[in-house]
Amino acid sequence: MMTRDPAGFAPDIKELLDAGGADEIRRFLGDFQPHDIARHIEFLDPEDIARVIVILGDPLGPDAFQKLDTETQIEVLRVMPRKDCVHIIEEMDPDERTDLIKAMPGEEADRVLPLIAQAQRNEIARLIKYEEGTAGSIMTTEYAAVGAEMTVREALDELRRIAPDRETIYNVFVLDSDRRLVGAISLKDLFVAPLHAKVRDVMKADIEGLHVGADVEEVAHYMRDYDLVSSAVVDDDNRLVGIVTIDDVVDILEQETTEDIYHYGAAGEYLRYLPTNPFRLAGQRMIWLVVLVAVGFLSGMVLHRYEALITSMFALAIFIPVINASGGNAGTQASTVVIRGLATGEITVSDWLKVFGKELLVGLTVGVVVAVVAGLRGYFVENSLGIALTVGCAMVGVVTIATMLGALLPLVFKKINLDPAVVSGPLIASVLDVVALLIYLEIARFILKV
Repeated sequence: MMTRDPAGFAPDIKELLDAGGADEIRRFLGDFQPHDIARHIEFLDPEDIARVIVILGDPLGPDAFQKLDTETQIEVLRVMPRKDCVHIIEEMDPDERTDLIKAMPGEEADRVLPLIAQAQRNEIARLIKYEEGTAGSIMTTEYAAVGAEMTVREALDELRRIAPDRETIYNVFVLDSDRRLVGAISLKDLFVAPLHAKVRDVMKADIEGLHVGADVEEVAHYMRDYDLVSSAVVDDDNRLVGIVTIDDVVDILEQETTEDIYHYGAAGEYLRYLPTNPFRLAGQRMIWLVVLVAVGFLSGMVLHRYEALITSMFALAIFIPVINASGGNAGTQASTVVIRGLATGEITVSDWLKVFGKELLVGLTVGVVVAVVAGLRGYFVENSLGIALTVGCAMVGVVTIATMLGALLPLVFKKINLDPAVVSGPLIASVLDVVALLIYLEIARFILKV
């Protein structure tokens, strides 16, 4: 287990590179896992990363290269000798290789593709046609499959033959003569089965493949719910075209969670924090901040409209921050719960009426409690029953409406095929500031007759 900050190794590696210590680098990094090597070297310049990858050789170099983020991979390939560049790409897993080619600028992809072996080019052409965000776009074609009419002995011999070129053989998929998926069997069950038995007699036949067009979130939820290490991906005719492995699912879930967090915090799209230029980070955040400032202007317009009311009874102004904060917080709480429910599949758009009813009761309950607290403050500190009633009623109304809006807006966004997380905490808070002011000041005008 690595405990030292990975960036702390970069100067050591750089020193070995400058000293021409290829053997020392192999000894230093040779005992690490590819993921840890990538973490060690990602802080180096692309030229030095390329040298390390080449020095490590097969299979460690290409495996470590695959663990780098895509932007870094492209930068490294730009400075890597052409022969080494092609070799690294050919040694990558099919799904990783396709993702890299997709991310490359067109002219770079056109420069590299003709140099790759025909078999890999054909594989890239097959995988690249699948729409981004589908099972086909993340699957690998390095799966283990045997025929249903094989004996167990024949199946084991086949697995020994193909195992070196397969990403995983723990789940073995069973195909008929037309390559249609008819079942699956674990490597363990295959080992303990009688050698003379037919595979079709010992396999699990109740296996369903995921369609190549299935959404990646659906894939992730399916594999999570059924505790699968890998899942078959099939075409319209139920022919096996690839598999999705658990490492892909982990990557999907991490990516989706990261995107949701960034959207919910109004921080734009995910960018790796340390390597990214501060001005690029500022540019992403600036867009949302400008939008939120524009929404904030609406609050100023509301205050201007009720200027006479606030001026004649200044005590009302004292409670504006509390009213606004309560509405924003209540809305953010509700939206957080619903967005998370949508992400896990616990809540669907069709549940909107149930969500509405539940959040109405939640909002009223919470609103009454905070109304009592705020109302008592208004009565004893301001010594005014009118202020107390105004603040109390406003709290009930603001918290209830904020809770329902916070819960329903993500469902609306989901219905129109937008990311519910775009209904971010800052955006909800800013919108609810305007709503809260309108409710509070209208109630004040009605109760206080000012």
